[in-house]
Amino acid sequence: MRARAREVCDAAYRGGLLLETAGSNDEVATVLPPVTVADEQLELGLGVLDESVASTVGRRALAA
Repeated sequence: MRARAREVCDAAYRGGLLLETAGSNDEVATVLPPVTVADEQLELGLGVLDESVASTVGRRALAA
């Protein structure tokens, strides 16, 4: 799982979204938006996150 969380974070970074890994084995991808984030920015960031997860999971499924 650690590699998958890192891959999601890397894909999100390429899309302009900064995530961090967390957990005892870095198996969690964390999103830390500011409290004052505008709705438009939040929607944009969630779109990048969605694409990052989909591309990472899709790539893993093809490799299996």
